[in-house]
Amino acid sequence: MLSAGAAKRRVTPPVWVPYLTSSGRGTCAPFEGVHDDLYARALVLDDGTQSIAVLAVDSIGYDNAILGPQRDFTGEVRSRIAAATGIEGDAVMLTATHSHSTPETIGLTPFRELSGIPEWLEGHLEDLVAVAVKAWERRVPVRAYAGAREVAGVARHRRIVLVNREVNRRGPLLPESEVAIPWERDEVLSVLYLETEEGTPCALLLNFTAHPVVAMLLPWVSADYPGAATVCVEEALEGAVCLFTNGAAGNVNSAQVATSFQDVEAIGQTLGRAALAEVSRLKEGHSLAEIGTGVCSEVAVLDPGPCPSMAETDRAVAADPSCENLRIHRLARKLAEGPIRAEVQAMGLGPLRWVSLPGEAFVETGLALKREGASFVVGYANGWVGYLPIRRAYDEGGYEVEVGPWSRVAPGSAERLEEVGKGLLKQLGEKGDVSPGRPPNDNKGLPKGANLDIL
Repeated sequence: MLSAGAAKRRVTPPVWVPYLTSSGRGTCAPFEGVHDDLYARALVLDDGTQSIAVLAVDSIGYDNAILGPQRDFTGEVRSRIAAATGIEGDAVMLTATHSHSTPETIGLTPFRELSGIPEWLEGHLEDLVAVAVKAWERRVPVRAYAGAREVAGVARHRRIVLVNREVNRRGPLLPESEVAIPWERDEVLSVLYLETEEGTPCALLLNFTAHPVVAMLLPWVSADYPGAATVCVEEALEGAVCLFTNGAAGNVNSAQVATSFQDVEAIGQTLGRAALAEVSRLKEGHSLAEIGTGVCSEVAVLDPGPCPSMAETDRAVAADPSCENLRIHRLARKLAEGPIRAEVQAMGLGPLRWVSLPGEAFVETGLALKREGASFVVGYANGWVGYLPIRRAYDEGGYEVEVGPWSRVAPGSAERLEEVGKGLLKQLGEKGDVSPGRPPNDNKGLPKGANLDIL
């Protein structure tokens, strides 16, 4: 018998806790106020033998070195949850929605060196542990339903290679005659719905692939469109906790960038209503049967991309403190912290399979894992090691592969993690077989995004 428990906890920071204002210049700034609250949401699934837990946070992500030397953020969250619940640490997935109007916890600026931040981080970590423990305590027998449907118009590929070899990043989608390499897309909203034996909504887990940058650089705390989507669902299904996990969105934006909170709400409502429609469809059929849980993971140590030594960058900055030299110096500092450890994690629930990656994987990687049997591909999980570009992107150029602390890994890293993920899927057994509802795919009429370089 499957049991599940879910909980959520408000984690809105004080406005003095800074958000990222420029990755290139390495700057952060305090918020001007709170537009909408941030939450940590947790889901625990227990088959009577093994438990797995998903912890989804309205956060830009977590650099595991954010607490300082000799400490590991994900490791400490897991160990404290394990001590309080008995859930094995490796069976906990810590993932961020990657909403950008949240504290700068991915380590691109001197965030942790600012006054008050170490203390705030310690409290934030305890909040994450507390919500997972609460979900554990709330376990009850449940029925599980799973499905998916396509939602067009929410996401926009941001690295479209044109026949003139330029990379198109924003604006209206171009005619096929101007495109050299057809772009891939993943517009599938995957849904796991759980209800009690009495039919009371318990929890939903959503997975969609698009950078939450609608509210980026608007100086108010906001969970962006994932927050609006989860609120839409939770208001409609009273008592349910709705978790949002982002996919392999490293080269996929929200359709609108740095525009308005009206656009945040519109995109969130679109996804929320789609999730509710999928739940209604699923309940007309049968719940998943003979559900067991499983988990496995592997840590790969990735090769770093080319970067001068700390001594060389120190001399370069002393001679010329330009933005470029400072950016390369920040990368050298990150690489000096130690090897790039990237954990790939796979979880199973009956026929369902999750694969999580610790950074900003490209959509092509996510789709490859789905073709191998993954039902959900989750990015920004169990740490943040920056972008994980596919090999050809290094030749194409652009922000994601530019030398900087957000671009740490050598070419081939994404392909290596993809192979690890495929191997873990095999370890979990046969592929899942969740039949999605697939309405016609129409990418016409995407709104124009802001003229910004973005994460």
